[in-house]
Amino acid sequence: MAQLGALSSRYREEQRGLDFRAAMICSVIAEVNRDRKRRPKPFTPDDFLPKEESEELDNPKMKRAMKRINQMLGGEER
Repeated sequence: MAQLGALSSRYREEQRGLDFRAAMICSVIAEVNRDRKRRPKPFTPDDFLPKEESEELDNPKMKRAMKRINQMLGGEER
């Protein structure tokens, strides 16, 4: 279970990094096209990052996730 939690955390961090890259590109495009009178505040990558949803995995959810992963990898349930 600890390994699944570590993998899940690592995956979220990786996705956050990829989201940041896209947000950086969006902020640059928006910034060069910004009407400085209507929006005096410059755009930042944070303006384009998706909001983080914190979902706590309790034991039943973790167990269901492990079963799905096991099935996808062709494992046997004991």
